[in-house]
Amino acid sequence: MKKVLLIGELNQTVSNLNNYLLDYYHTQICADNTEIVKGMVKVSKPNIIIICLVGVGEVDKKMLDFFKNEIPTVPVLLVGTGDECKYYQNYFEEEQFDFLLRPTTQTALLQKCNEMLNGGESEPEEEVVTVQTEYRKKRIMIVDDSPILLRSIKSILDNKYEVMVATSGEKALPLIKKKQPDLILLDYEMPEWDGKKTLEEIRKDEEIMDVPVMFLTGVAEKEYIAAVLGLNPAGYLLKPVEQSKLLKTIEEVLGVC
Repeated sequence: MKKVLLIGELNQTVSNLNNYLLDYYHTQICADNTEIVKGMVKVSKPNIIIICLVGVGEVDKKMLDFFKNEIPTVPVLLVGTGDECKYYQNYFEEEQFDFLLRPTTQTALLQKCNEMLNGGESEPEEEVVTVQTEYRKKRIMIVDDSPILLRSIKSILDNKYEVMVATSGEKALPLIKKKQPDLILLDYEMPEWDGKKTLEEIRKDEEIMDVPVMFLTGVAEKEYIAAVLGLNPAGYLLKPVEQSKLLKTIEEVLGVC
C-alpha cells in the first residue's frame, strides 16, 4: 500500500482528507512544521505528500524547497482555495508539485493522487466511487428545539447515516467537538442560542470551524432567506422538510471537503 504524508493543522478538513484516503493509502498526519516534517519524511518515506492549506496561513517555503532539493521524485500536492494556492504558483511550474482547489470531491482527490503517483494516468472514476462508498457511514448532527422534528428527520436518515441530535445549540456544541460530525443540520429559529449564534460559536472553534452547517428554517420570505444565506452556510432547507430534497441536498454537501 502506498504511503501518504498529510501535512496541515489538525482541523475537520484534514480529518476529512485523511478519511477519504484511508481505504487506498497508509496515511500519516503531520503538523506544518518544517523540522518535524523533515523528520517524518526520513522515517515514513512517503510515496506522496499532501499539504492542506486550510488554517495553515502560509506554508514555510523552506519546507517546499526541502522537498524539491532532497526528495525530488516524491510528488507534492497542495490542497486549498485559489487564493491560498496562488501564493505557491512558482512551485507548480515544477513537475513534482501540483494543486487541487477546494471545495473538492473525494473522487477528484483520489484521481489526482493516482495521476501524480502513476505519471499522469488515473484509475477509472467508477472504481474510486465504488470502493469509497463502502468506507463508513457519515455522521450528521441535527440541532432543533422541536423533539417531533428531531425524531422525524432522524428516522429519515438513520438507515444511511450515523445520526446525533440535540435540542439546543448550547447542548450541541460539546457534542460537535467530541463527535466531529461530517454535517450539522441547524434550526435557525431557536430560543436563546438561535442558529446564527450557534454558527458563530462553531466558527470560533478551530477544531470544528470547517464542519459544514445547513440551516433549517420555517420562514420562506425572500428577505429572510437572504439574511440566512448572508451567514454563508452550506445550504438551507425549508420546514417541513421534504424527504427526497433532504437526502439529495445532504448527498451534495457531503460530496465535498
